[in-house]
Amino acid sequence: MGFLDNVERGLEKVVTSFFRGTSTADLKPVELTTAIRNEMDRGIMPISEGRSLAANDFVVSLSSKDYNTAQGWGRGVVNEMAKVTAEHAVAQDYSVRGDVMIHFVSKGDFKPGEMEIASSVKESSARPVASAPAKRPATTPAAPVAAPKTTAQPRPTVRPIAEIPNKPMQKQAILEVAGQRFALNHHSIVLGRSASTDIPVDDSGVSRQHVRVETRGKTSFVVTDLGSTNGTYVDGKKISEETRIFDGSIITIGQTKIVFRLITANNGGRA
Repeated sequence: MGFLDNVERGLEKVVTSFFRGTSTADLKPVELTTAIRNEMDRGIMPISEGRSLAANDFVVSLSSKDYNTAQGWGRGVVNEMAKVTAEHAVAQDYSVRGDVMIHFVSKGDFKPGEMEIASSVKESSARPVASAPAKRPATTPAAPVAAPKTTAQPRPTVRPIAEIPNKPMQKQAILEVAGQRFALNHHSIVLGRSASTDIPVDDSGVSRQHVRVETRGKTSFVVTDLGSTNGTYVDGKKISEETRIFDGSIITIGQTKIVFRLITANNGGRA
């Protein structure tokens, strides 16, 4: 049995619960895709220097209302969600064992807005997965692996482990605030209503010095609430201690939503 087989056996299913905080609004593909990408980031397992194994199978439990909404999107939308998730794995240089798969299931005890994502590593194909630009060979495909009857669709969009480069791409961390992009070029950035903060936020629900975003090492970023009046939320959950953020994480202070992004260096970011 190879090393990666042992790693896969050691990667247990990770379950994370979310609350969208907007139970009266319909579930949107973009917010669910962001939650799935964040779940992939949270569940990675380091394999060696610069390489990490990521989950490729995601079971999303939803309330009956949100499940019916997701079913109404159709196969094309679910395909695109899986494709975006796979492209995220490639951009982050994650190793993925098979196709990215998304399943929706209905939970009768969930309220609208509640969701739970279970992520795991599964072999979705007996053949290596090709990169997105590659063409599949004209051979008889292997028998598909049995899966629950949901809206899941396998996506052959992630490169084989052997093809993923060892050297990670240079990334620029940015915050998107009210349509503006701010590059995180300093170890510590403070946001708040005061004009003396690094990024002033014009919002009456924001404290003068509301939240701090800091780097940890070269690739990790955390958020800390600075004792604000109305609190700080990360992906819909109020934080009480230093909380790690990932590409696509949404930080909410007052009525302002701040999106954390990791973009390739040549895309640029405005300070």
